[in-house]
Amino acid sequence: MLHKKSRIVLMIVICISILSSSTIAMIEKRNDTTLSFSDNALILQNEVWVDDDYYEGGYNNGHTWGYDAFDRIQDGIDNVSDNGIVNLYEGIYDVFRIEQRNNIEIIAIEDDVPIIEGSQDAWDSSLTTPSFVKCVIFVNNSVDVFLSGFDIQGQGLSGRSYAVYFDGSSGGIRRCIVSPNERGNMNSLGIRAHLNSVIDIDDCTIENYGRIGIYCRTGTSLNAYNNTIIGQVYSDADGDYVSYGIEVENLGQASQATIRYNEIYNNMHTGSPTWSSAGIIVDSWRYYELTEGNCSATIEYNDIHDNMLGVQIVPNDNIVVNRNKIRDNIDFGAVSDPYWNGSTYVDYALDAKYNWWGDPSGPYHSSTNPDGLGDNITDFVIIEPWVENLLPNVEITKPEEWFLYININDMFELKFPFIANLIIGKIDIQVQALDCLYGIDRVEFYLNDELQSTDTTDPYSWTWDEENIFFLYTIKIIAYDNDVQSCEDTINVWKIF
Repeated sequence: MLHKKSRIVLMIVICISILSSSTIAMIEKRNDTTLSFSDNALILQNEVWVDDDYYEGGYNNGHTWGYDAFDRIQDGIDNVSDNGIVNLYEGIYDVFRIEQRNNIEIIAIEDDVPIIEGSQDAWDSSLTTPSFVKCVIFVNNSVDVFLSGFDIQGQGLSGRSYAVYFDGSSGGIRRCIVSPNERGNMNSLGIRAHLNSVIDIDDCTIENYGRIGIYCRTGTSLNAYNNTIIGQVYSDADGDYVSYGIEVENLGQASQATIRYNEIYNNMHTGSPTWSSAGIIVDSWRYYELTEGNCSATIEYNDIHDNMLGVQIVPNDNIVVNRNKIRDNIDFGAVSDPYWNGSTYVDYALDAKYNWWGDPSGPYHSSTNPDGLGDNITDFVIIEPWVENLLPNVEITKPEEWFLYININDMFELKFPFIANLIIGKIDIQVQALDCLYGIDRVEFYLNDELQSTDTTDPYSWTWDEENIFFLYTIKIIAYDNDVQSCEDTINVWKIF
């Protein structure tokens, strides 16, 4: 028999062995590919769904609460993997932030627009005195973050505040309403992007900002397409306030912007303020003795109207303002400001050719175009040639009226003056189409109102090689520009063979 002490030692060894076996089993279970629900909650999903009507124990559109179904956007972001999608249903949601993430899209999935409202703190290191600012959505140090299809409403932002704040990040904002609701706040911005951010802003409505709709600076690259940007109309009763649709600045480092197909208006002060308001402003700090690198900006196909100033730019060779509608701006359609070279102010020419200025006679300038009835311009604005007609123009150049065309076995073609428009054999119908503002999108060729061909490349033509009996035909040409405007030309011809 074992001594009592020996039995105690044996029991301890057995207990240790049992505990060790249990521990190993638990570890093996944790390493098993079959996971419990509680384990699932710890794993990020490729796709999650957010609805403010979801709740624990609910059906939740067949999704699992706490796993891929949430009632807060922030919870959805925190539980989706990089390269993931947060699907957002209609509802009213709180603020959110995305920090140090990659390839995330937050997208509204219904026709009803989800509303994001409120205010949160975010750090802005680019300020003269770095400090916390207010924002609704904060994207920080992240790559390819896209926000799509919702209404961003600021509430209680106050002070330095931004509805959407991209800080050293890339991505985009698509089909959103951006509305800080901070009229009169000269530190209120709709969208702010800085510190080498790369941001695309497409098909958005940006309004109710206090000072600037879209502001990019310090090495930011901006692409703004097809947006409606509605500024504030301030008066003397409001104070010495300003409003800008888009501002591009080189503070700390030059920025780059491509601004196309936007409508920008109501950035205005109706009194006599110290500062200007403008639809688009670029590099204005170079006017105030800042000698950092020049920004680049391509400003094309925009409708810039009913602002105090249309565009206010300190120009360089990498800034062009071409093929825009610049009209009905109160003081000036285009302002070319001088820059400080370190010791004196230097005037430089702004390339503003091929624009429509509100009248076929062009913009008004006392010396360069005193007969112009369009918007005023300052000195050092290059305006010629300007657009005299907003509509496209199309003309059938072949066949010509009162000529006979004879094609002989595709070897050669004869052309004679004739008493009618007559074609014998095959012929190339040729067209000249022009749109100085938006460019031609396509030319359509009709025969007796039946579409025969569409050509998208200049020179525009269609080969009519069908053998026909002797008959009178109507050739109709319709040209469309890239603004969906159209014009047409027709000719009646007799054709045989």
